[in-house]
Amino acid sequence: MKLEIRNLTAGYDQDVILKDFSLSVEEGEFLSLLGPSGCGKSTLLKTIAGIIPARGGSIFLDGQDIAGMPIHKRGTTVLFQDIRLFPHKSVAENVAFPLKMQGVPKEERIKTAEALLEKVQLAGFGSRRPMELSGGQQQRVALARALAAKPKLLLLDEPFSALDENLREDMRSLVLQLKQEFRMTVILVTHDREEALSMSDRIALMFEGALIQTGTPKEVYTRPATRQAADYFGNCVYIRGRAEGGRFTACGIDCAAEAADGEYDIMLRPDCLHTDKEDSYSVTVESVLFRGSDTQVTFRAEDGTLWKKTFVQPVHWNEGDVLQTDLVVKEMILFKAD
Repeated sequence: MKLEIRNLTAGYDQDVILKDFSLSVEEGEFLSLLGPSGCGKSTLLKTIAGIIPARGGSIFLDGQDIAGMPIHKRGTTVLFQDIRLFPHKSVAENVAFPLKMQGVPKEERIKTAEALLEKVQLAGFGSRRPMELSGGQQQRVALARALAAKPKLLLLDEPFSALDENLREDMRSLVLQLKQEFRMTVILVTHDREEALSMSDRIALMFEGALIQTGTPKEVYTRPATRQAADYFGNCVYIRGRAEGGRFTACGIDCAAEAADGEYDIMLRPDCLHTDKEDSYSVTVESVLFRGSDTQVTFRAEDGTLWKKTFVQPVHWNEGDVLQTDLVVKEMILFKAD
């Protein structure tokens, strides 16, 4: 279902976290709310769900303003990090609970619960208690319970952050699979950049209660709207140069640029540095850090610019080695010099 937020104001007690906040999410879209802790991501999610009352503005879901509706009538379901399963109920009863609240007969809701447990790869676990399951299995039960409510909009509030790396990857894959199967619209709150980039159709990047940029993962990573957005994804390299007469020049760079004359910092990513192609951009190896599955090498250019580049294949350089490399500008991202 399509979600449209218009001029939303929300917060806690006297603190206003979101003010005149607007955002739209298309039907069937997977949108990640990304940003540092305290930027308003969870506040927005809880306001959509009705856990936090809106102080102003509208929240349209499938064309209906739900901002004033009670939680149980909104058609949204939230999956939290802390799971919140009933310890005294069986796994099947936990999954079936939303159906019980909807007045679905017991036989039908248990049958539905068993089918959903099979969907989350927990067939045969219905008679167990939550405490008998691992953390990853409990998270799957919580996901099945969320699906049992047949939400128009599934809201995920950092549900994978307490899991170890392998379990997080499994849960991400499962959520994406079920999202396609159930044709759901999903909003994920996360501060995990890799998670947002790998899972989302679109990312909404937030800072201090404001929406900084929206776009596909590739767009927000390769074409950040602000220096703040660029820095959030890390691995940025800035080289000071000058735009003049439609060209930008800096150490190792001379290319066309649509910018007014003046000093700028060009933003580059490590993949712009081609160590496998010999050219005029000279760098010195500062450090070589073996990390198991990859190796991180730090290079220093003649102007002092530091590059940290990751290699999956083994490298044979040592500290102090000088390389002639090729610097390729893939996206002309210029920020006015401070």
